[in-house]
Amino acid sequence: MQQWAELVKKILEYHSDADKALLDRLRIFLLKIPRTKEQEYNFNRSLAVARTLVELRMDTASIAAALLSDAVESNQVKLETIKEEFNEDIAFLADGLTKIIHVTSRVRSEVQAEEFRKMILAMSKDVRVILIRLAFCLQQLRLAVRDNVELPEKMVKEVLETYAPIAHRLGIYWIKNELEDLAFRLREPVKYVELKEAVIKSRMGGEDVVRKVISILKKSLRKHHIAAEVVGREKHLFSIYAKLQRKQINLEDMHDLIGYRIIVHKKADCYKVFGMIHSEFSPVPGRFKDYIAMPKSNGYKSLHTVVIGPFGNRIEIQIRTEKMHQTAESGVAAHWTYKEQGGLDTKKRSSATGYDWLKRMLEVHQKTDDPNQFLEHVKIDLFPNEIYLFTPDGDIRTLPRGATPVDFAYAVHSAVGDHCQGAKVNGRMVPLKTPLETGDSVEIITSKTQHPNKDWLQFVVTGQAKYRINRWQKELRREQGIALGQEILSRELKKLQKGFALGGKAIMRGAKLFNLNSEKEFLFQVGTSLIGPLQAVHAMFPKKDNTKKEGDPEEVQDTKPTTRASNSVGGSGKSMHLQGILPEMAVSVARCCSPVPGDKIVGIISSGKGIVIHGVECPNLVALQSHPERWITDIDWPEFSDKNYIARLRITAQNQRDALFLVSQAVTTAKGNIVQIKYQDRLSDPVVLILDVEVEGKDLLDEISKQVKSLPIVHKMERIRG
Repeated sequence: MQQWAELVKKILEYHSDADKALLDRLRIFLLKIPRTKEQEYNFNRSLAVARTLVELRMDTASIAAALLSDAVESNQVKLETIKEEFNEDIAFLADGLTKIIHVTSRVRSEVQAEEFRKMILAMSKDVRVILIRLAFCLQQLRLAVRDNVELPEKMVKEVLETYAPIAHRLGIYWIKNELEDLAFRLREPVKYVELKEAVIKSRMGGEDVVRKVISILKKSLRKHHIAAEVVGREKHLFSIYAKLQRKQINLEDMHDLIGYRIIVHKKADCYKVFGMIHSEFSPVPGRFKDYIAMPKSNGYKSLHTVVIGPFGNRIEIQIRTEKMHQTAESGVAAHWTYKEQGGLDTKKRSSATGYDWLKRMLEVHQKTDDPNQFLEHVKIDLFPNEIYLFTPDGDIRTLPRGATPVDFAYAVHSAVGDHCQGAKVNGRMVPLKTPLETGDSVEIITSKTQHPNKDWLQFVVTGQAKYRINRWQKELRREQGIALGQEILSRELKKLQKGFALGGKAIMRGAKLFNLNSEKEFLFQVGTSLIGPLQAVHAMFPKKDNTKKEGDPEEVQDTKPTTRASNSVGGSGKSMHLQGILPEMAVSVARCCSPVPGDKIVGIISSGKGIVIHGVECPNLVALQSHPERWITDIDWPEFSDKNYIARLRITAQNQRDALFLVSQAVTTAKGNIVQIKYQDRLSDPVVLILDVEVEGKDLLDEISKQVKSLPIVHKMERIRG
């Protein structure tokens, strides 16, 4: 392979310590891969990409990954094989390239180029992946132009909107310019040829006019004793075309077809150079701009002037100090800055862009003789606090790192978040608390019956998600309070046995007496113990009205407030309703005694929780005896329930190796389900086990008790009720 020998020779010219053995293994490995005609074409493209990477002075791992990437993409070679044959570094780079190609195919949005650029960089994790991808784009366009192949519009658009800007921000201007010109030539071949001919026709001074003018400018600077650096360039065709389109002007109206930049040490020297330029060349009237005295809003500073150059061309000259140049080049005027840095002043913002750091690193890399030094810094995380995700339609959403499907749902729309029931990430169902990663495609499954869950607050990270969940919980607590207030008043009136009924007029009387704006607010304050039950009754039925007169109409019963509260009792399975409790009431089972169906129970009205069910033997009820108004005694379990409940058992048993096994087996034999087991003191003998078991009711609990107590090792078993 003649091409291979030339490639290795060029690598060794700038990297004498390159791993020759690895390169030789790579050559043999590549020769063994069978290829179709199309795959052979792709491999030759990869060789050309490798040559571009040599121009960038890349390391052997990058070159190897480029040569292997097509085989990986077509599934001819597995990543595991690359790890075994070479190393993890090469496999990592090849995998990174494949991921970028796959994520590119999913983009459909026409207006999210900037977000996609960030996604590409965030996914890469290693700057070498970006550079290899740029080289592939460049070679793909070169081959399309050479072979007169028409590329899909989407691909050309992607180069112009994504990869050329990335090359620009990384300071690899020759790749950026060639990408843009090639894309322009493929997209608008006729306009490309016409513009190229027009530019050549307008040029005066020969093909090397830029070098000649730079030499003249340097000579003038020396004559005026001004130390300065002079650089110049001809504007490439795509940038000329873009400016003509943007400003709707003709080629004759462009004054910066050839541009020069003079960089000096001091601010005062800028004006000295300006005076020198205008004394040496004829200025074009109205084309001088002083951005030093009046900087642009983004902090850009420089002197701009247009003059008639030594060969009759109109040339633009920019004059600035080294510091001004660094600020302009490092991204203050760029569109890409960290969002969180948006509020910084100009001085701080110039150093806030990760692209500036990356660009400087690449400049150092181009000057070093050892690419391995570059490897110490190639791992990047330009956007450490953000991730970039796809909607099913290919739109991109930006979220903080650590965001979950619930955060994503709220980012799509507040209603989607409120009704989020499940999520698919990259086509697979995942728990809602799963942290998402850049490049994930997220699909939210919604249900009209699903509402925000307070447990979501334990893992969501966005302010929007937290606000919506808290807002829902606040509304839910309010509606539960209103329902509880109505329950309290209904029971209090029943105790009085005076024929009073809870109707709208009575509630409004109570609300007015307490200077409240609505009936619901009155009920809420009763339900949250801000107004006592007897106070509320006296407000609704003043003493003068406490005696019902014969013939007076009774208040119409009103016991169905609009509410989203639920009376499902804690446990697992479906919701159920307790007898004697309004269907709208919030009901929960006390954890202290964990009553189950079959136990005698009592309900305790609790502010913020609704009605809490305790077993009548619960020792915690002693402290509530002084608050009889909070007790609900006429309640019972439903006749049928398919819910399960948790009961807690304390077992004292002989401490032997299989004790836990024997106890677990006994519970299973009784058809019980152990939820949790704890030792009180694992080293003691006898040992005490605390079991949480899931049961349908007291009958099953009795059977479990019977089975466990029958074990020879069990000394004692009791149910924990407080």
